[in-house]
Amino acid sequence: MLNTVDSKFDPDLERDIANLLQFHYGDGLVYLPSNQSESLLRMAKNLGFIDSEGYLTKKGRFLIAKYQFS
Repeated sequence: MLNTVDSKFDPDLERDIANLLQFHYGDGLVYLPSNQSESLLRMAKNLGFIDSEGYLTKKGRFLIAKYQFS
């Protein structure tokens, strides 16, 4: 099984990122809701959950699945 994040990763931050990633559309582009921080979006990009163009990555899809099915 692929690990989506390092074991030292803050679980609250991981959950916040997973919630943010749910705001993607069929094309995979992630949109920032008005109540979310831009810093969270930047962090998701830096950690590889979103690519540089704003699209959900494979790693991001695994994180969403982790929270949807757990």
